[in-house]
Amino acid sequence: MHYNQRNRAPLDPYMSQTALIVEDDPGTRHVVSTTLGTVGISSIFAENGAAMWRQLDHKPDVVILDLSLPDADGLELLRQLRQHSEIPVLIHSTRSDEIERIIGIEIGADDFLPKPCNMRELLARTRALLRRSQLRNASTVSRSAFRRMRFGHWTLDTASRELLDEDGNPVSIGVSGFALLLAFLEHPFEPLSREVLSRVLNREYIPYDRIIDVHVSQIRRILGQQPDGSSFIKTLRSQGYVFVSQVEPG
Repeated sequence: MHYNQRNRAPLDPYMSQTALIVEDDPGTRHVVSTTLGTVGISSIFAENGAAMWRQLDHKPDVVILDLSLPDADGLELLRQLRQHSEIPVLIHSTRSDEIERIIGIEIGADDFLPKPCNMRELLARTRALLRRSQLRNASTVSRSAFRRMRFGHWTLDTASRELLDEDGNPVSIGVSGFALLLAFLEHPFEPLSREVLSRVLNREYIPYDRIIDVHVSQIRRILGQQPDGSSFIKTLRSQGYVFVSQVEPG
């Protein structure tokens, strides 16, 4: 059965948004949607990959993706999705060893939460992704609106929330990647610990959790090297990371 109903509850003052839950287990779909509904996040459902593509036509605000689906591999679905969409994606899966988590983040997931998990944590992670995504489309003026930050041959447009190459073309970086890069550009040559960067993503800091490292590695890969061959982001052993390029206003 294909589910297209929405689970509604009194709206949270922060959001009136919709999550697409891509999950083949009906019990998990019910628990996740009920949890999201407590703060007014509506849910639509897809029990397999084919249904996911159909449900994306409804323009959900976030995707909660299981990797083990009956007709497709979740990582391949994510790879295809990232070719044309920046929608936030939270992977929620029993396939949660370190390699799976690294691959998931590298190909475009914004967060990864293993099954089983505390539903309060899933709710917090989902709301964090929605808040960051909302900033991309916010119509109100913020402290960083209408501002461009230039470094090397790159430009970070904080109004459109896009990373632009030297020809002005947008380059996909994801909502989490954007948030981390903005933090680096606002604090060039200043060491930022993994704990600080975790707070940027509204994540609880957990030692040995490599999610931050994988996101930074992805940003490095996108930015490439500076003219002298060095990386834009330097690793500081036991401290975190530091952005080592001059940042100029656009």
